[in-house]
Amino acid sequence: MKIKNLFITSFSAVILMLQSCNNQKNSGNKETSANTEVTATDSRGKTIILPHEAKRVVVLYNALVDDVYMLQAGEKIVGIPQQIYEMEDTYNFLSKLDDRIKNKSIPTPTFGGQSSNAESIVGLQPDLVLTFNTDQDNITQIENLGIPVFTFSSLNDEKILDELKNVGKLLGKQKRAEEITRYVSEEVKKMRASRETSPKKIYYAWSKGRIMSTSGKGSLIDMAITLSGAQNVCPVPVEAPNISAETMYKWNPDLIVLWNSKLSDVYSLKELAALPAVKNKQVFVMSPSFPYDPHTVKFMLFAKQLRHWCMPEYTQEQLDQDVKKAFEVIYGKKGLI
Repeated sequence: MKIKNLFITSFSAVILMLQSCNNQKNSGNKETSANTEVTATDSRGKTIILPHEAKRVVVLYNALVDDVYMLQAGEKIVGIPQQIYEMEDTYNFLSKLDDRIKNKSIPTPTFGGQSSNAESIVGLQPDLVLTFNTDQDNITQIENLGIPVFTFSSLNDEKILDELKNVGKLLGKQKRAEEITRYVSEEVKKMRASRETSPKKIYYAWSKGRIMSTSGKGSLIDMAITLSGAQNVCPVPVEAPNISAETMYKWNPDLIVLWNSKLSDVYSLKELAALPAVKNKQVFVMSPSFPYDPHTVKFMLFAKQLRHWCMPEYTQEQLDQDVKKAFEVIYGKKGLI
C-alpha cells in the first residue's frame, strides 16, 4: 500500500512539473510573440527590420501622422510636425482622436517648413521615424544615429496602399492596414468602372496662390484627376511645371481646382479674366483640405470631390454620404465628420 501511495505521489509530482514547464513555455511564447522581429519594405525598396513592433514613433510629415491614426496606432506617436498644430482643419480633426493633440502636448522636433531637428528626435528615443523619401539629408542623418527610418513616396494609388500595408507591419497593425486598403481598393475599382465619354478637363493649381504652377502627367494629382473620370488638362510629363497665361488659354480647362489657395487668387488675375472657366465661375477650392489629402488613402475622396464638380449627377448629398462612410472605415469610428 505504501508503495502504491509512493507511486501516486511521484506520478503526481511529475505531472505538476510537466504542467509547470508547459506553462513557462507558453508564457515564454507570449513574450516572444510580443517581441517578434518585424520587417517591411519602404518606398526606397529598403528592408526595415525592427526587433519588435515599433512602440515610440516620430513622424515628420502631416500626412503620415494621419496614416498612423488611421491605423489606430496614435498612442505610439512621440513626435509630430509643428504644422499639425497650425493647420486648423487638421488640428480640429486629430484633436478628436487624441487629447495630446488637443492639448498640443506631443513634442514637435521640427523647425519651420519641413526641416527637423536631429538632436530633438534622438531625445524622444524613437524606435522608428516616418518621413517622405524626398527628405534625404534628414534620412541619412537619422539613420547614421542608429534610428530606423521608414520612407513613403505616395507616388500613386498603388504606392499609397502598399506603403500603408508595410508601415502597418512595423506598427503591429497589419490587420488594420488590410481592412483599410481592401475598402479603398474596392472603391477605386468601382470608380474606374464608371467612365465618362466626354471627360471634363481640369487644371490643378498648387497651394499658396501659385496659380501658374500645376501637376503634370504621371503625378499623384494626375492619377486622382483620372480616377475622378475627368482629364488632367496639363499634357506635360513633369511633376510640377510652371506655365504662362498664354498656355492656360491654349489648354482651356473646363474648371480650375485650387488647394490651400483662395478664389480671389484666380479671380484677381487680370491675365486670366477672359478665360472661359474664370468667366463661367468654374473655379473651386478643395476646402477644408483635410478630408481630401491625396497623399493618403483619401486620394479616393479627392477624386470623388472632383467628380461631383464635374458631374452634376453625382450629387452633394451622395458625396457627403461617401465621405462619411469612408471616414468610418479608415478611422474605425463613427461620428467623426
